Amino acid sequence: MPTVPSQPVKRGETLNLVRTSLRRLTHHLGRLNDTAGARIDLSPGDIEVLDMIGRDGPMSPRDITSSTGIHPATMTGILDRLERGGWISRTPDPDDRRRLIVEAGSERGREIARLYTPMNQALTQITSNYSDAELATIGEFLKRVADAGSEVNAQMRETRD
Repeated sequence: MPTVPSQPVKRGETLNLVRTSLRRLTHHLGRLNDTAGARIDLSPGDIEVLDMIGRDGPMSPRDITSSTGIHPATMTGILDRLERGGWISRTPDPDDRRRLIVEAGSERGREIARLYTPMNQALTQITSNYSDAELATIGEFLKRVADAGSEVNAQMRETRD
């Protein structure tokens, strides 16, 4: 069961806990990605691209560049390296043969999934203590935080002072 404070906590203290916890989460998941990538000789940029394709499905190199903020020339190098390693494939877009579509390689994807098995098991253990309603609230909160982060990042890139 989730830990509930024995005394009322001020909202400011709770918000500080949430902010601090999100920062720690970002840090530790970033380190986890770095460690996992190092085990299979992938850079943080490689992991970011593979995660995006795995999460969002096949997409064009331009869409990946736009979503990640990685410079197009750098993205070309990342995609070349990932394709040589069998991590992705680039095929002509059936709707516009001038465009390419980047897809994850299923066999190598399983290799990455195995590296994250301990974290997924920990997440399963942690979430087993929450009700479906609580998990829905947590999921919605995290989605909204991720969306806000994406939006603020886009605004910052557009308004470089």
